[in-house]
Amino acid sequence: MLILPLHRRMTLANAPMVTLTLILLNCLVYFALQSGDDRVLGQALDYYAQSDLGRTEFPAYQDWLLEHADNEDSDLRLQSMQTAPARLKVALIESDQAFLTDLRAGLVIEPGSEHYADWHAKRVEFDRIRDSAFTSRHALRFSGVEPGRMAWAMFMHGGLEHLIGNMVFLLILGLLVEGALGPWWFLGLYLAGGFGASFTTLAWHWGDEGFALGASGAIAALMGAYCVIWGLRRVRVFYWFFVVFDYVRVPALVLLPFWLGWQLLNLWLNPDAGIGFDAHAGGIIAGAGLAVVLRRYNGIRGNFVEEDERAEKRDGHALAYTQALEHIGRLEISQARVLLERIDADEPGQLHILIALYRCTRYGGTPAQIDTAVTRVLTFPATDEATIREIRDIWTDYLKACSGLPRIPAPVLLRLVNPLLRIRADADVDALLRAIGKAKPDLPALASAWFAFSLRAPEASTQRRERLTYLAEHFAHSEFAPKARFLLQQNA
Repeated sequence: MLILPLHRRMTLANAPMVTLTLILLNCLVYFALQSGDDRVLGQALDYYAQSDLGRTEFPAYQDWLLEHADNEDSDLRLQSMQTAPARLKVALIESDQAFLTDLRAGLVIEPGSEHYADWHAKRVEFDRIRDSAFTSRHALRFSGVEPGRMAWAMFMHGGLEHLIGNMVFLLILGLLVEGALGPWWFLGLYLAGGFGASFTTLAWHWGDEGFALGASGAIAALMGAYCVIWGLRRVRVFYWFFVVFDYVRVPALVLLPFWLGWQLLNLWLNPDAGIGFDAHAGGIIAGAGLAVVLRRYNGIRGNFVEEDERAEKRDGHALAYTQALEHIGRLEISQARVLLERIDADEPGQLHILIALYRCTRYGGTPAQIDTAVTRVLTFPATDEATIREIRDIWTDYLKACSGLPRIPAPVLLRLVNPLLRIRADADVDALLRAIGKAKPDLPALASAWFAFSLRAPEASTQRRERLTYLAEHFAHSEFAPKARFLLQQNA
């Protein structure tokens, strides 16, 4: 069974730098430090052949298998020991931890036998050469609590497929969990979860021969943490169960019993599979527990976790907006208004929604509704020329609707002057100021606006003369009228 949360794309903005660093470290350990293991193993096998250890151990192993042939695996091993090449026979011996335990305890080749001393010396030397490999020196051993080995084991792998599989999971889960926790809390959870997985492995295998390695325990901690962090929020996951695969949206917390249950089920049904189901289960529990603590003490970035809901809401709003425009096109104004008002309530302050609402009132609203809708558009904070031009188009349309006599407050209209001047729409400013003059001729700020507008025109130009003349005639009692007359005389 494969279940992966796939609801966030990685970009330069949200790239999980600690996760990427961990992936790099895992690759460096495998390709640089573990790469010499095959050479060391070859040396050990060469010594095994040269020392003629097989003459003693091969028949001893066959006799031991005959005594312990209680399952199909023992039968297969016994058949292989009779026909396989020498190096494969050595591999069979070294992979049978039960036999090695009895061998080292003196239960197979007894200390009192004639060849024991010679065999024992050669076996010790073979073990020394084999155990000098990097993996043997640093992998987690079941025989004791060694923090150094527990730390190294989190960055080691048993093969290329093992490495690639773990790194894919680390990248997918790391993107989500690191984004939710931040780099340092994420790193702490990853390492603590890895140690938790290692302690679980030691508890499960205590006293056994053998070792464990791999990042999967720490990655499993990310799985447990992910479920707790996202909680009951619905997330998009990919699942693959035998030949059935698809995407589905489920509450993240629902994944926790599936992930944990799958590990426990395999630990029960496949104890000899050679996969660290015990470490996976321990990691999931450790990660989930740590995430509960982080949630309790506000260690989770709510903005990052909630981004999926916001994106889903934006997608829903985009669809509703498209439907509203279709309704407007068919003059189904009431249906369009319902959709637009819902969007505006959920996510206020969007110019395209305000414009669409204005269109609704323009086609089917009262003068008061039109004034309210256009006021919201005209007071929208314009930060770029494209936005200003959209607002100007609505202003122009409104002027037509009110026959050149705007009904909205004059101070609101004056706020349009600077944005329109920014896009060099002097003709629109002229019309705007004249419209304000008709509606509110005694507005104190109007004379000042006219004077500033007049000075924008080149000296001695027709535009400057016309604007100054308008100012002197219509605002004769203002402080700017004498200035206007003086400038007119200077350019006469």
